[in-house]
Amino acid sequence: MIAQRSLETKMIAEDKTTTGEKIVTEVVLACNVCRNDRIHTVDSDFNFCRCDSCGYVFDSPRPSFAQISAFYSQAGKYDTWLNQERARDMMWKRRLKKLSRYSSKGRLLDIGTGYGQFLHHARPFFTEVNGTEVSESAVALAKEKYGLSLLAGQAEALDLPLQSFDMITLFHVLEHVPDPGKLVSVCHALLRAHGILIIAVPNDVLAWTSKIKKIGKKLGLQSFQKFSSKLGISRAGTSREIHLSHFTPPVLRRLVENSGLRIIEESLDPYYASTGIRLLLDSAYYALHRLLHAGQKINHYDTIWMVARKP
Repeated sequence: MIAQRSLETKMIAEDKTTTGEKIVTEVVLACNVCRNDRIHTVDSDFNFCRCDSCGYVFDSPRPSFAQISAFYSQAGKYDTWLNQERARDMMWKRRLKKLSRYSSKGRLLDIGTGYGQFLHHARPFFTEVNGTEVSESAVALAKEKYGLSLLAGQAEALDLPLQSFDMITLFHVLEHVPDPGKLVSVCHALLRAHGILIIAVPNDVLAWTSKIKKIGKKLGLQSFQKFSSKLGISRAGTSREIHLSHFTPPVLRRLVENSGLRIIEESLDPYYASTGIRLLLDSAYYALHRLLHAGQKINHYDTIWMVARKP
């Protein structure tokens, strides 16, 4: 099911293919974080815009939800994850350890759960686990691989029971959704009193790796040409992901607090899925940024981790 579009967007059709096929995209008319309409273009070649009021960076024009759903429903879309199963098992265990201090053996809802690998590992720690997913191929794979019956569609459009979950997780999902503010507000409504929301998103606007990509682009290095010289971010759909939003810690904090949730932890998401020497390097890089964040309260790592509680 496709949720109704926000009033802050309009649909346009453009000739995007050699056959003249019409591709439907959205233009964002107002910020999805603060709803202000003072928006300016940061990089027109990559469709990056920024809200002058809160600093939120986003894509406009951008792919429609129907395009995003079709993109993630492609056959073989999750083959890379399946080939990295051992490394991703370790990643999910790191995340479970990180969230365990907030777990209370209650009902878990994982929104945008992919093919359910996290829910598979989370089962022993919760009374009940539930997941939503827009990808048809991922829903089928979750059933086949883990015996999970996922709810197909956007969480905002599903008839989920209000105030019925003790924890909701959004692992690298918020950057994909058309209206992140609406989704976080829905999470508030679905949580029980004192329920926990855990969000992990890329930190690509402020990450050191993005700065390196900007430099590489400006130097004319071939491998960096797919990145924006202004932000060091690739255009939506030119990689394995479609990201519509590009958060910074202050913007994400404002988004969460606007929904009525109280932030109780800000840190870094140990998102890396690797083995061998690469695992050692990734772990060391993560540890370095944890020290910087603990000592100076700055985050130049690749990800943001945020935990909020419903009053």
